[in-house]
Parts: sequence; structure tokens; C-alpha cells
Amino acid sequence: MSHLPPEVQKQLEEQKKECPFCKIIKGEIESKKVFDDKHVQAILDINPVIKGHTLIVPKEHYPILPMLPPELFKHLFSIMPGFLGAIQNAMLSPGVNLVIANGGVAGQKSPHFLMHAFPRESGDNFNKYEFNKDQAVDEAKQKEAIGMLQQNLPIMMKNHFGRNPVNWHTGKIKTGDHLKTIKENGTVIYEDEKFLCLLHNNPQAVGHLVVYLQENKTIDDLDKDTGFHLFSLASLGATAVYEGLKAEGSNIILQSGKADDNLDSVLKVHILPRSSSDGFDFVGEPMENKPDLDGVAKQIKEKMFEVQEGQKEEKKIEVIDLDKQKKVIYTDKPVSEKIVKKESYNDPVDEIADAMDDLLGD
Repeated sequence: MSHLPPEVQKQLEEQKKECPFCKIIKGEIESKKVFDDKHVQAILDINPVIKGHTLIVPKEHYPILPMLPPELFKHLFSIMPGFLGAIQNAMLSPGVNLVIANGGVAGQKSPHFLMHAFPRESGDNFNKYEFNKDQAVDEAKQKEAIGMLQQNLPIMMKNHFGRNPVNWHTGKIKTGDHLKTIKENGTVIYEDEKFLCLLHNNPQAVGHLVVYLQENKTIDDLDKDTGFHLFSLASLGATAVYEGLKAEGSNIILQSGKADDNLDSVLKVHILPRSSSDGFDFVGEPMENKPDLDGVAKQIKEKMFEVQEGQKEEKKIEVIDLDKQKKVIYTDKPVSEKIVKKESYNDPVDEIADAMDDLLGD
């Protein structure tokens, strides 16, 4: 938490005193733990919306995804492919969802940031991610959003690769064969060697984005590096729609493998700006007939053993140099007049303080 300004640290320390998830992590409240390492704990939701519903919880208290320190973000999403694969294997499920909610309007019910993992299968009646309803999206606002996102998201990703260089980022882009028709019929926001980000072809809100992999793989097939960069793109996309569209919150929703709302089995990550009036519910209500949580926990924990064993061979987590970060600032001007400013900071605390002001509305 030392990367945050003192006043923010003080506020979070007060939150921690009453946070039920901080108490769970300390062992003060009983839970069905299925995974535990230095940075992250995973537990079964005691009121699951689907069998195998798992909560992934950073041990340190942070309210929203953008407040996670870079080293924790990298660790969390590097292990995510193996983590979600373990849940699928334990539940013998052909598909899986990961749902991230930033803000109360997006379905966040706790001041402690966490993620929901849902193993999926045909006939589970959990079809929340079809995104096929016709929504009355304002065309003028959508056009403005497209211009803003096409301008800013590539800059944000360029800065990301500046902080996290990789050998494969050469600029030689080849669109995956399974994506060529989708790309031809869609609106491209960003593309690189591994990912393609488009405006959703049936947007549920202004600025609804979807990210695809250039390789036709499921989440459990991804290596740690690809997992990290996939969720980095999703997180930056969520920041872009939140700040640039003045959204009240955002959701990041991963679909991988086959389910009734993902019949093509293609891995997709949806980025949705949220408002209090949109009426969406991407988490759902608890099951009427709760499964045997002890039995489910045992199954998942056995598969998680492989994920934890793999970490023993990891090298020290790379820390991103915050002094080199750039910030994208949005103005109230029309897209044609918007200026993308890149600010350099001599003190990382100053940069984070400004970012927190943007995110928390101070």
C-alpha cells in the first residue's frame, strides 16, 4: 500500500477495520479456502450463484482494480490462466467466466476488490453474457466514443509496453484466421500481435468493447505473459471508458470455452461502461439449492495444488517503474478537439494522487 498517497492509505486503513474479507484473510471469519499464496487468497462464495462459484481476493485491501500496485496486478493476472483452468478441471466444466466489477453500479458489493469465477456448462441456466439484446444506444455519443477510444487506447498500450517490454511486440501484426470476418464487419479500436479490440457488434452501452486473442485458444491454454498482457489491455480499456465516457463504473467479463451464452467457445473479454440506470446484473442471485461446499472446495483445492507448485519456480516479480508511467488525460471537448496529454512525474506519489483523484472523483 506504500505506493498510495498518505491520505489514501489512511482511508484504506480505516476501511480494513470493518472489512469482512480482511477478516477472512486473517482467519477471523471462517471460509472455504481453495487457494492461498503470499498475495492472493481464493474462497468459495458461501452463497454461490452457480456450483463452483469462487471469489479471488487480493490479501491487501484495495477498493478497485486500478488501485492495485503494479507488482500485485502482474502476479494476479499472470496466474489467472492456470487458476481458471484449475476451476474448470475441478468442476469438469467446458467453459468458465471471470467477472470484475469496478464500482457499486457495476455490481461491486464489497469495498475490498475481488473477482468472481464461474465454471460453466451447457444447461446451467446462467446465460448472462449473450449480449444480444437491442439497446437504444445514442449514435452520436457512440461515434464520439469510437473516436476517443481509437485515439487513446493505442497510446495507453504503447505506454504499457514501454513499461513492460516483450520480445514479441515487434509491430508485425497478423490477424487470426478465426477473426478476419469479425474484424472486417467490425470497428477496430486497437490491434497488436496478440490481441484485437473491437467495438461490440451489438453494444449494450456506449463504448462496449470486446477483446479477442489472435490465436484461437481458451484461457487455460495461455502462458503467464499472455494472461498478464490480456488483462492489462482489458484494465486500460476499462480506464479509458470510465474516464473518457464519464461512466459511473465498469465491468470486465471474460468468456472462455463452451457455454450456452458462448456457443462458439471463443475467448472474449468484454469491457462495459456502467451507469446506475442501465439495469444490468452480471453476477446474479444465489442458488436456491446450495451445493455441498465442503465437497466442492476439496475438488477445487486439489486442482489448485498444481498452480501453487508452479509458483515455486517463478522468478522474482518484476516491479514496474512508476517514474516512467505516462498519464492520459481526457477533456470535455468534442473528440475532434480532444488532446491526449502525456505527463511525466518526478515523484510517483504525485502521479498516483492525481490518478486517485480521477478515479474517486475527488
